[in-house]
Amino acid sequence: MDSPNRQTEAARLYHEVTKHSYTSVRTDGHFLDWDNRPFPFKIYPHAAALALPRELNLSTMPTLDAIGGCAKTDPQTPLDLDRLTRLLFCTGGLTRQRKVGMENYHFRAAASAGALYPIEIYLVSGPDTEGLETGLYHFSPADLKLRGLRRGDWRAAVARACAMRPQVAQARAVLILSGIFWRSAWKYRARCYRYCFWDAGTMLANLLAAADAEGLQAEVVVNFADAEVERLIGVDGEREGPLCVVALGHGGAVGAEMAVEPLELETVPLSMEQKSYPDLLKMHRASKLLDPREVASVAANEAGGGGAEPPAAAGLDVLGLGETIVRRGSTRKFAQEAIAAQELAAILDNSSGHPRCDFPSLTGTYLIVNGVEGVAPGAYYYSRTRRALELLKEGDFRGNAGYLCLEQPLGADCSALICYMANFDRLLAALGNRGYRAAQLEAGLHGGRAYLAAYALGRGATGLTFYDDDTVEFLGPHAAGNIPLLMVAVGVPA
Repeated sequence: MDSPNRQTEAARLYHEVTKHSYTSVRTDGHFLDWDNRPFPFKIYPHAAALALPRELNLSTMPTLDAIGGCAKTDPQTPLDLDRLTRLLFCTGGLTRQRKVGMENYHFRAAASAGALYPIEIYLVSGPDTEGLETGLYHFSPADLKLRGLRRGDWRAAVARACAMRPQVAQARAVLILSGIFWRSAWKYRARCYRYCFWDAGTMLANLLAAADAEGLQAEVVVNFADAEVERLIGVDGEREGPLCVVALGHGGAVGAEMAVEPLELETVPLSMEQKSYPDLLKMHRASKLLDPREVASVAANEAGGGGAEPPAAAGLDVLGLGETIVRRGSTRKFAQEAIAAQELAAILDNSSGHPRCDFPSLTGTYLIVNGVEGVAPGAYYYSRTRRALELLKEGDFRGNAGYLCLEQPLGADCSALICYMANFDRLLAALGNRGYRAAQLEAGLHGGRAYLAAYALGRGATGLTFYDDDTVEFLGPHAAGNIPLLMVAVGVPA
């Protein structure tokens, strides 16, 4: 009997029942229960805490170099507490606070759908992490601390779950990104499963850029035995589940594998009650990998990343990575002004490289150009290999762009609306239901890099959702067989 992951009708059904349409949006009676809004931080009240350094000295490397695959990394780059803190801050740290009415909003380093921040970060440190005891930790962005969950070297447990993938087995440290689904489902219900992977992807964009700026090699792993990682970090795999693993550096062989006992640490409840969404749970269960043997049969041996020719950026003023991450937000209004063709090229070229990972590139990039100097308004496909735009149809499609992203003015007013898509048959053939996770994550990663590139150039960006079938129809026939994953609008802030 096939594993649940290969019964790919589950992904097709989930995608179908979570589509947005003109009718579904208007007949939806969902409302936000503000009294039951989830708390945005996971708190272990009885876990020992380690304060991380607050003098961060964030990287001044030009952002486009950091995200474009031009930085030189070395597998032997050491990992100390200062470097680790910079990576954690750039991935999920707090960058600003704003009070709206009676509510305090804490904004973080990476973009999140609805600013709900459902992604948690766990750290598995090895003995070569200078200044940090070997163990399993939870990163707390609220107070910039690590909470200790387990003592000992748990890299072998993660490596086993990843079918002994060498980059994981020999990593100096490993980060695990997990999703607390209710935190996003409170607003987006079952569709939030997509958004959790977007959010993890935007965090990966920051993390990989920060690692490159540190000269530290990093690899993303999406294929692992879910139950083994769940047991290690102490989550149930239903309300919270691991989404990806990131291997950092190269520190030699891991130690002996230890038995993973249940982790019985109390956490503060997120809200008065949590609602479960069956369509989300079915999709998550159907995309789980059952054991390391199945992981080995699914995982590809992708290299990706590094060694690329410098993409287009000559003559452009570009902020350093640290400053870009601290300044980045989500643009709430665009000015309907044009950006330069070179700026759009820099955003697309530098955001499109495939990272070091264990899955093939699954996504493609489409655009609606509203206002770019020297580029005719119209719909385009972006060829990543040729770094060139292919015209699909010419015309003023501001109205169409605004309509497709749920009739939000942002789509009509931006300079260009980027749409990441994937061929459904291909992603399912490559990884089974797991391919749906990987494609959403990859779209979030590319979108997160586009965010960074736009802000580094002094422009704005924001992520958007969409009418699914209408988007495919508008970009057809070229987009036939594809599903839209994420939209990112870039342009001049009003």
